[in-house]
Amino acid sequence: MTPHHTDRLRRRSTSGPLRIGVLVSATGANLRTLLDLGRREPEGFEVCLVASHAERVKALELARGAGVEAWPGDFDACCGTASAACDDPRARQAYRARARAWHDELNTRLADWEGRHGELDLIVLAYHRWIEGDLLDRYAGRMINQHPGDLADLGPGGERLLIGKDPVRLAMALGRRTTRTSCFLVDGTRDGGAVLAMGPEVPVAGRQATVEDAWQQELMQKRQSDPFCLEWTVRAFAAGRLALSGTEHPDGSRAVLVDGVPTPLGGCRLTASSDLRA
Repeated sequence: MTPHHTDRLRRRSTSGPLRIGVLVSATGANLRTLLDLGRREPEGFEVCLVASHAERVKALELARGAGVEAWPGDFDACCGTASAACDDPRARQAYRARARAWHDELNTRLADWEGRHGELDLIVLAYHRWIEGDLLDRYAGRMINQHPGDLADLGPGGERLLIGKDPVRLAMALGRRTTRTSCFLVDGTRDGGAVLAMGPEVPVAGRQATVEDAWQQELMQKRQSDPFCLEWTVRAFAAGRLALSGTEHPDGSRAVLVDGVPTPLGGCRLTASSDLRA
C-alpha cells in the first residue's frame, strides 16, 4: 500500500443543480440517462453542454433536441487516427502531440464558455478518444468515464485485463459468464483511474466471442448496466459521498471511500435491485 492523503471529490458550485458537461462519441445512451435525470429532478441535475470529437454523431442531435448547447468536432481531420500511427513510434508520438493540442484547444474553449456561463461541476465521458494535457488538469477529480468492461478483473500481475476499445468481446473470449460497466475517475493512465462504481452484471447467456455476439452483449449492457452505474455515480458525486482513500489496490489505483467507508476494487457494485438514491 502506498500512503496518500484522503481526497474528497467535490462539486464546484455551492448551490443549484449539479452542472454537467458531457463529451460524446456515439448514440448518446449515457447522455440520455443524464438528460432524463435532469428532467426528473431539475433542481438537482442539469446537462449544460455537450461536445464531441466528431461532426455527425446521434448524441449531438439528442443534445440539440433537448435544448442543450452542442459542439461538433473535427478531431480526425486535425489529428489523423491512432490506428494509422500504431506501427511507427515517431508517428505515434506525432499523433499524441496533435491529439493533446486538439484537447488543449477544447480546454481553452471550455474555459471561455465557463467564464460566460458559469463553471461545470462534472465532466462525463462517453467518448472514444484518449485525453491528455490541460483538459485533464482542469477537471482533475471532476471527470468520470463510462467503460464497458469490469475494471476489477485483474491479471496475475495485478494489471487490469478489460481495458481499451473492445472489453466486452475480450471478456467473452476469456470465458467470463457476465459483463458489466465500470465508471471510473479519469486520470493520465489508460483506463487506470479509481473505479467509483460498477453496474449490474449482464449474463453472457451462451453468446460467443464473435463481433456480432459481442455487439449484442454490449447493447444489452448499455440497457442493463450503463444507466445504473452512471446515475448512481453522478448522484453520489453531487451529494459529496465520494473520496479517494490513503491506500492503493493491487492494480495501483486509489481505493474509493463511499460515505467514509472503504470499498473493494470496483467501488460500489450495483445490482438491478440497488437503490440508486441510497
